[in-house]
Amino acid sequence: MQNIFSLLRNHRSIRKFKPEPIPDELLDNILNSARQAPTSSNLQAYSIVVVQDQDKKKTLAHLCGDQPWVASCAAFVVMCPDLHRIERVCRMRGYQFNDRYIDLSIIAVVDAALVAQNILIAAEANGLGACMIGSIRINPDKVCELLKLPNKVFPLVGICLGYPDQEPMIKPRFQPEIVIHHEEYNDDNFESLIAEYDKIVKATGLYDGPGRKVDAPDGRVVPDKEYSWTEHIARRSASNEPRSLRAHMKRFLDSRGFGLE
Repeated sequence: MQNIFSLLRNHRSIRKFKPEPIPDELLDNILNSARQAPTSSNLQAYSIVVVQDQDKKKTLAHLCGDQPWVASCAAFVVMCPDLHRIERVCRMRGYQFNDRYIDLSIIAVVDAALVAQNILIAAEANGLGACMIGSIRINPDKVCELLKLPNKVFPLVGICLGYPDQEPMIKPRFQPEIVIHHEEYNDDNFESLIAEYDKIVKATGLYDGPGRKVDAPDGRVVPDKEYSWTEHIARRSASNEPRSLRAHMKRFLDSRGFGLE
């Protein structure tokens, strides 16, 4: 196993996989090791759905916005915040489950996210590639139907797992000064630091070429030489495009029994 610091610093999303399957023992070890992630009050408020059936993966690829790597990966793991199990435990012991408030929902989301990251790290440590798929929330109701998720369970993120068939770039992250604060939050040098980051990203060519840019919601045109991280993220964050907004999520979570007060 490689050095943990090197492993973490060399993460990149893999979207092209070799056709070979993941050995059952390895997949079981990854999933069961990941389950030792921290969990609030030992609630373990998550469930993992492993999808290897090719037809189901193809359907999920379509529901995730037609992302072909969902279909081509060896295993697609769906991480789900799960309050259904805790509700059943309350019923077993004769208590009324109090799920009205949002903090319990946050606990379930954090629990699921921590396990998801453990799965990704364990997979990469064993020579697999991985890609997190947030687009599983584009059609969450249909995903729930396909995977037969009960009430109080929803798909938070998918994880493509498989043997890599590509070596994409490692995308540069922010300078430490942008995200690491000591004793108190400080963004006094934000604009100069983010301008420097724009130059770093621009040098990689990450947003060069057709199909790599996001359309401006106000139709503005920016020269290619000025299009980098800030322009890309600002456009995405100002977008009115439904796929980006996912405005259905509050209604959906309400309908799934997740407290939002």
